[in-house]
Amino acid sequence: MIQIVDPLQSFLFLAMKVLSTCLFFAGSALYWRGCYAAPPSTFQANGVPFKSPVATAPGFSARVLFSNLTTPRGITLDAEENILVVERGFGITAFSPTNGGWERQVVVSNPNFTQGIQIAGCLLYVSTAADVLVYRYDALSKSVTGEGVPSTLVTGIPADGDLTTHTLQLQHSAGYTSLLIATGPLTNIDPTARDPASGRSQIRRFVLPHDIPPAPLQWATGQIVAYGIRNPAGFAFHPSSSDHLYVLENGASVDDVAGLTHAFVNDNPADELNLVTPNGTLQFYGFPDCTTLWNPQADPTGDRQYVGLKKGDQISLLLEPDRDNAWCSSSANNVPPVLSFQAHSVPLDVKFYKTPTAPSAASFPAAFDGDAVVSFHGSFNRAPPTGYGVVHAAFPFQQNYTFIVQATNLTSCPGSCIRPVGLAFSSSGVLYVSSDSSGELFAVERSSN
Repeated sequence: MIQIVDPLQSFLFLAMKVLSTCLFFAGSALYWRGCYAAPPSTFQANGVPFKSPVATAPGFSARVLFSNLTTPRGITLDAEENILVVERGFGITAFSPTNGGWERQVVVSNPNFTQGIQIAGCLLYVSTAADVLVYRYDALSKSVTGEGVPSTLVTGIPADGDLTTHTLQLQHSAGYTSLLIATGPLTNIDPTARDPASGRSQIRRFVLPHDIPPAPLQWATGQIVAYGIRNPAGFAFHPSSSDHLYVLENGASVDDVAGLTHAFVNDNPADELNLVTPNGTLQFYGFPDCTTLWNPQADPTGDRQYVGLKKGDQISLLLEPDRDNAWCSSSANNVPPVLSFQAHSVPLDVKFYKTPTAPSAASFPAAFDGDAVVSFHGSFNRAPPTGYGVVHAAFPFQQNYTFIVQATNLTSCPGSCIRPVGLAFSSSGVLYVSSDSSGELFAVERSSN
């Protein structure tokens, strides 16, 4: 039998179906929840090669999860182990494994996100140049709720300057949660960073209310945790202590500093890992006056004053007469790093490994428990290039580290080489890495080979 459908009846049925999904009851009140299409998603099959070859340390392997991303920077994992990525210039995307590959779903479209991203429960924190925004987030659907409209959590962050990535880090203490926010300098060598009130080249802490506050918190009211850290691009708490904060610092470019030769600045100053601990006294970490020596023999003819020193020593850029080498060498004035890195490595993130409760064959070795991994974005002005990989540094730190994964042919870098930025360990002990200029998200795991 042929059934004849009344067009008006069909339209009314469709309209009622739409209304039933767009309206909902809360108590006795009726609310409009908004109707919009599901966030777009794309798929990439396993097996896509790196744009440029990589080499891994013995016992490890690396594989691409997704390619052709828009400048992927900060990453984190949600409660469902989806990988959330800040794609700078685009927004936030979520990645999850599915049927022989990975799915990429758009969470928020916003070209103004910089790098910082953190999740606490159903709250998603992200940074822009001037603010920290907070969204209500659902990990099951990989989407933000409330029509995707964020609230401004912190405002008034210095939005000008050379470096405005504003990395974020949550700190969980008994009874409350805090958010740590980093800022960079106004200029490459920024004298204003000497003043804690400048708000530059420092980390500030904000104790978070139990829910989104009705009005934004002001940057000027945040507690200063540390200052004089030129670009605290990545930081993390060690698993053994909730108040031992390890902070990366990219050394200043000293090409134009009077009295330093090209050969010397090609291998100096070192990049750093600093330890920040609460001791009741606000501590200064040297920038812009003091920096760390990497290679005192870089130019023994042109810069003979450093020949008698050793790697890791604190030296002065002599911006002020009273802040000389002796001043910088005193820990009462300047806190030295706990670990120094090859000059121009550009470390951007640090994570500490914690052995999973149920490790798998792909988990990092148990011997790595408590150790650090650090992303090296790579040099842009050193010959030959350096960095372009991820390193392992055993804890307690002993001034040495080894590469886990690195671009195979550094002479071709930057080009299409990996340039690692964000790091995140899965609950199974696999390391996820974002690579901004190559547009890749990849995994590093233990291999049987």
